[in-house]
Formats: sequence, C-alpha cells, structure tokens
Amino acid sequence: MPTNRPFEAAFRSVAAEVAALPEEARHQVTLLVVDDCPPQVSRANRQAAEAAAAAGGVRVHVLGVDGWRRLAHDVLATAALPPAEHTLVRHALCKPTGSYGAGPNKAALVAAYVGAHTLHRRDSDQITQVDPASGASPLRIEAELLDRGAAAGGKGAYCVGSSLTGRPTRDRRDLLHRSEEYVHRIDALSRLSPAETRVARPAVPARPEETTAHGGVTARRDHTGTVEMGIAAVRRVHEWIPEMPAVGVLGSDYFQKGLLYQLELPVWHHGMTAGHHYEPWRAEQSSAEHLSWYARAELRYAVLRKHWNAFNEALMTQRDLLLPDGQHFDTRAYAEFLLDTVERGAERAAAIPSAFVAVYREAAATASGDVRCRLDVRVAALEAEAGTVEQYVADAIREFAALTRRWPALVAAAGRLGTDGDLGQYA
Repeated sequence: MPTNRPFEAAFRSVAAEVAALPEEARHQVTLLVVDDCPPQVSRANRQAAEAAAAAGGVRVHVLGVDGWRRLAHDVLATAALPPAEHTLVRHALCKPTGSYGAGPNKAALVAAYVGAHTLHRRDSDQITQVDPASGASPLRIEAELLDRGAAAGGKGAYCVGSSLTGRPTRDRRDLLHRSEEYVHRIDALSRLSPAETRVARPAVPARPEETTAHGGVTARRDHTGTVEMGIAAVRRVHEWIPEMPAVGVLGSDYFQKGLLYQLELPVWHHGMTAGHHYEPWRAEQSSAEHLSWYARAELRYAVLRKHWNAFNEALMTQRDLLLPDGQHFDTRAYAEFLLDTVERGAERAAAIPSAFVAVYREAAATASGDVRCRLDVRVAALEAEAGTVEQYVADAIREFAALTRRWPALVAAAGRLGTDGDLGQYA
C-alpha cells in the first residue's frame, strides 16, 4: 500500500482482506506500507497500521523514506553497478513525493527481498470489502487467479484486478461542466493518426473468457484496460520492468500492465470493486497549488501517452524478440525499443502542449463563478508548463529506459540481499 496521506480507513480495509484469508494463506502474506508522508503524518500512519494489524493478527512492515533509502543503498551495493549507472539508478529509485511509479518500484524490490511470487497493490484512497458470507475479497480472488495462472504458464493470468466506484479517478469536473467535447478533444491529442497505426490488433471477443473464483465471484479476461492498478495484483511482469519513476506524470504506473496487453498475456478483471474516496481538498477543488499540480501532471501524461501509443505499436511487431520462449523477457531490448520509438518520433508530440492549453482556455472563456476561477488557475499553470513539457517527458522516458536496463539486476540483488536479511531492519 503506497501512501502520501493519512490512510487509516484504507489500511483497515486491506488488513481485513488479509485477516479473512485462510490461516495458511494469511501466513504467506507480507503486508507492506510504503509511506512517503511528512514525519507527523507518517508517525500517525505507523500507529494506525500497527494497531489495525495487531487487532487482526496481520504481519505488517512500514517502509518510510529513511528505511527505503537504506534498503536502496544496500540493494545497489549488492548489485555492484558501474559508478555512473549507480548514480543514475539511485536517483531514479529515490524520488520525492509525487512519483506514481515510486511506490510500486519499492514494493517490487521488497517482493524480491522476501521471495514473494505475486505483488498486490491497494492505493490509500480506496476502501475494499470482504464478503461476510464467503470470505471472498479482492486479495483472495487475485491470489487464486494468479496461482492458477502460474500453474498454467504463459496462458494463465499475469494480472488480476478490479475497478473503482465513486468519483472518477481523473478529476475533470470543470471541463465536463462546460462540455464533454473538451474532454474528448484532450483525449484525442494522444491518439495515433491512421497513418501512424500499422498493426492490426486482435479483435475483442464478443464473449470474453470467463471464470468463477472463490465465493462465486466472476472474473473476465480484460482486453480494454478496465483494471485499475490501485486495486490489482501482478506476477512476473514486475520482475521484467519497473514502473516509470517520473514525478508528476499521470499514468506512469501503468507500464507493466500495458506491456501485458501488447504481449497478449492475460489480464483479468473481477467484480469486487473498491470505493474511491477523495481527500477534502481534492473533492472540493479548493487548493490552487493542487489544481496547478494536477493540470501539469495531465499535460505531461498527454505528451507521454502519444509516445507510449507509438511504442505499443512497435511492441506489437516485436513480441517474439521480447519474449522468445514465452518465459524469458528481454528487458534490454524493451528499453532500446522505447528509446528508438521516442527518438524517431521526436516531433509527434510537438503540437500537444499548445492544443492542450487551448482547450482549457476555451473552457475557461465560457465559464463563470468558481468554475471560471478554477479553470483560470489551471490555464496559468499549463501556460507556464507548455514550453518545457516535451523535454520533461523525454528526460523521464530516458530515465525510465536506463532504470529498465538494470531492473533484472536490481531484482536479483534484492533477492540475494534478502536471503540473509530481515526486512524489519528497514521498517
């Protein structure tokens, strides 16, 4: 569970998921809180986590900023990278608050440290439920389907997750207040033109594959990206590549799941959703600082997504090179394909920043009252960002590629370190 906020309710719900597992399965779970909060909030989170874990008989480790830095230092020392790469990788691993991929990357290396075969995630603004009659929970469904997937090899599930209820995860209320057209125009900026789309993608089956898990919960093969990573679990793919560690870029923690779709490795969606609960400042849209931050993060994502879509086209033609035997993934080739795609298409995203800002300007010009004020704040932030966003995203992609090249070595180093170590020394 990655968190940069007070999270007691969310932690209690995930602790209840663990406590409801059969005893043998419960003992196989390492519950990790990746805490990236200011000291006062971090202390309160630790107290809440330890109290809830004790009440439910759940083992928990809280990995704070200092503990992570010490663990990253030891993993890097064990990996014995060349000095220049050591510095670059350390910078990529030790990001300040605001990196969506940082928490999952920390968790992936901790999973290697403790020898975990699957990695499950719960975001700290989401509340899950346990079915009181059957004991079914998202965690239990994930574990069951991933275990089946491991037994089935390359044909079994590599990712299992669900979706969210409540407010949308992307807060575009002010654009929607004016017209849905503005949102459609924003999304269209990142799509590839017909001339750029060369690969015929498999048709989505009229009736997707379906299975039944514990408690009669139905799960279906996800071909369209329905699964939210904040309530999902993966196997193996988190050992192949990291998530993008860039600060302030939406969607940068979806690279692992995205890779599975391109390789046609199964992602499954089940019906035990999580409730999404905004913090007051987010729900009320009352902070100019946060309005500005989110607007910049979405603009960066629009640029990133254009490159990412082109990269996915390239991946569709390179499946046999990346995963030649269905088992051994070529991480270095993945990184090189990514860099090559971005360098070849350096101009493809050039028009996005100005067009993105123009959409928000038009929406603001038609608004009034509080909506107009909030849109004006966003416009000012976007105008300040527009001139540097292409370089920001390009640098983020290069950093991600460099971390990716060394990711298997870091995972292996974390595993070696864990054979003689105790995670508690970092928690």
